Amino acid sequence: MNFKYYENSWIPKVKGVFFIVMGIFAFSKAGIFGNLLIFFDILIMLIAILYLVIGFLVKGVKYKPWLVAKGVFHMAFGVWLAFKYGGDAMGAIWVISLWVIFSMLADLVESVILFVERNVLGVMFVINAVCTAVLAHFTLALMNDNTPERLTQLGIIVIMVGLVTQCTAFVLGKSKVLPD
Repeated sequence: MNFKYYENSWIPKVKGVFFIVMGIFAFSKAGIFGNLLIFFDILIMLIAILYLVIGFLVKGVKYKPWLVAKGVFHMAFGVWLAFKYGGDAMGAIWVISLWVIFSMLADLVESVILFVERNVLGVMFVINAVCTAVLAHFTLALMNDNTPERLTQLGIIVIMVGLVTQCTAFVLGKSKVLPD
């Protein structure tokens, strides 16, 4: 295994920034669940658009079908969550939890793709998947205890996941300047 360039490192950067912003918002405005749903939906739709744009418009990108498939699934979750806004909070939490689990599985698939290419940077996606699994656990915990205190805890977890995602995106971005 060795370090190889990872061409889409800016996607985890965008994801990390949104996680940090959502976490700060959830932590500081613990009672406003509806606004947090809007942030989650914006994140999901933005990621979907990024994957679809890369998959359809960028020439020479490897694994275009995988990027398009991820984009379509993210878009489906984003639309599903948009229909849950203003309605049943438990239904929205369920959609977010399923999206977080899908994100975790997508990170694991991405790590397998990189490991098959003998790229050690697949470890970065394993780290993101583990952090996303922790986020899924705390998101599912909201179903049993949808209180401002639990939302504050979720905010702290989302900030931590965002920071880890930013750190892994930094390493992925630096892979371009590493010697072969």
